[in-house]
Amino acid sequence: MALSLIARIRGERVTVGIDVGHYSIKYVKVYHNSRGGKVVVDADLEPVPEGAIVNGEIQRREGGGDETQDPNAKKEKDGYDLLSEAMTKLMLRHPVDETTDLVASVNCGAGAGGVLVDRLNVKLPKNGDESAIILQTAQSRPPFDDQDNVIDYEVASRENDEVKVNVVAAKNALLDSWAQFFTVKGLKLSAIDVDIFGLLNAYMATATEEDLNTTCAIVNIGEKKMSIAFVQDGAFHSMRAMTGGSLDLVISKLGTHLGIDAAKCHEIFEKGDLGVVDGFSEAEVEEAMKLAFEDLMAQIEFGIRYFESSEDSKTLGKIFLGGGGASIPGMKAYIAERTGLETDTVNPFRYVECDAKVFGANGISLGLSNIYAPALGLAMRKF
Repeated sequence: MALSLIARIRGERVTVGIDVGHYSIKYVKVYHNSRGGKVVVDADLEPVPEGAIVNGEIQRREGGGDETQDPNAKKEKDGYDLLSEAMTKLMLRHPVDETTDLVASVNCGAGAGGVLVDRLNVKLPKNGDESAIILQTAQSRPPFDDQDNVIDYEVASRENDEVKVNVVAAKNALLDSWAQFFTVKGLKLSAIDVDIFGLLNAYMATATEEDLNTTCAIVNIGEKKMSIAFVQDGAFHSMRAMTGGSLDLVISKLGTHLGIDAAKCHEIFEKGDLGVVDGFSEAEVEEAMKLAFEDLMAQIEFGIRYFESSEDSKTLGKIFLGGGGASIPGMKAYIAERTGLETDTVNPFRYVECDAKVFGANGISLGLSNIYAPALGLAMRKF
C-alpha cells in the first residue's frame, strides 16, 4: 500500500520488516495509523538456498565481490547469487516504494564475525567525556578490543559517578557485506538490526504489564543458532549468543533415531503433529524429541547461568520462546518442567490486528507466528 502525502502528514506510516535467516527470508508489512494503532497488511516468506549464509555471513567465492564483472559471463552461482535471487523473488511479489520505512535484520548473533552484546559498569570522573570514556572502557576489554569492530552503546542507568551501559559491537566487514547486499538489491533501509532484537521488540511491544514487571528470558531458536536476550525491569538487560542449540541439532537427532530428512522434520515443527512420521508411533517420536531437548536445554541453562552471574541480575521469572524452533511439539512443556519456570512463546500476532486477507479466515498458525515474529517486531517500529 502506497501512502499519499496527506496520509503521511496525518501521521500514517507503513513499515516493512525483513528478517533474513539461514532457512528463509520473512517479510511483514505493518500499517501505522495516526492514533498509534498497528495492522498487519501483508506477510510472506521465501526459502534461503542451503549454504547461502553460514554463521550470518553471505558466502562468496574469492573475488566474487566485484560487481563490475561481465554480467553475461557464465559462472557457478555462489551464496551471494543464490541469496540475491531469493530476495528478488520476494520483492517482486511485494515491491516497496519511497513512502515505506524498511527495517531488515540478519541472523548474525553467533560464530565468526557475529554481533557481540554485553553490559558494562563504567566509572565517570567529574566533567569527564562520557562517550569517550565508555568507548575506551569497552575497547580495553575482550572481545570488544578487536580493531575491526564497530562499537555503539546505550546507557541503561546512572547512579552517582557510575553508569551501566549496554555495549554492542559488530565486525566492519560483516556490516559492509550486508549493507552492500541491500544496496545492490535497491532496498533503502531505515535501519538494520539483528534477529534477536526484532524478536525482543515484538515482545516489548505486546507484553502485558505483568510480564514487563517480571524478569524474563527471550530464547530465539533459529535454524543454525540460538540466542537469548534478558529483560529486567521492563527493559533490555543483556544478550548471549549460543554456539549450539539450533533447529539443526533437533533435525540431526531425529534423523539419527527416526531416519527422517529435514523436510519431514520441518513438517513436524510447522504442523505441531508427531503423527506425520510413518512407521513410528507418536510416543516413539516424542522420545526421540526428548533426546534433542536435552541438548537444547543444556544451551538454555548455560545462557541463564551467564545472566545470573551478572552483578545486577534479578531472579528469572519466566521464559519466552521464539523463532522457528519455538513451536516444536513438547518443547515448551519440557523446558517448563526442567526449569520450574512458566514458559510461553513470543506470539505478537495474538495482540496485533491482521488484515483478513493476509492469513485467511482462520488466522495465522502457531508455527508461522513464531517464524514471522522477528519480522513483525521489526515492522512495528515507526520512524
